Amino acid sequence: MPWGYNEQQAYHVLFVGFMGSGKSTVARRMAQLFSRRCIDLDRLIARRAGMDIPTIFQKEGEQGFRDRETAALESLFLETSSIVSCGGGITIRERNQQLLKRLGTVIYLKVDADEAVSRISRPETRPLLSGDVPPREILQARAASYESVADICFDTAGKSIDEVVNTLGELLWKKGIL
Repeated sequence: MPWGYNEQQAYHVLFVGFMGSGKSTVARRMAQLFSRRCIDLDRLIARRAGMDIPTIFQKEGEQGFRDRETAALESLFLETSSIVSCGGGITIRERNQQLLKRLGTVIYLKVDADEAVSRISRPETRPLLSGDVPPREILQARAASYESVADICFDTAGKSIDEVVNTLGELLWKKGIL
């Protein structure tokens, strides 16, 4: 655990789910709506590494990226309450699953693989889309881990960003989370 860790300080709303599920957009909008800081974990990793995610994958492989991802997740214990967008593979590691559960409320944005891929405007920025494993298989391999860490599962299929944000915002407000 990082030096200076304070569990009282680190109560976040964290979005998990497959690439293209809307995590980054929903997190940004939710943060604006509730006047909270938004942390995009992939952007945080890229900024700290001084290179974009595809370059990290190219130079360090997926394992190197996942190590950076775990370190970034651990660093959230030092942050004030925020809305956090996590990368699509964050739940692959058991360590990350444990961290997510301790960091706050985890929301799984569900979507099927075809709709998720259709939402991605720049597929070249997604290293796993250029690999040998089809998106449907990647999602099938991850779905159980998304569900196991989630406090809330929310199906985004066919819903606009506004519908997702408004419905989740109201739910989180009523529960006293935001």
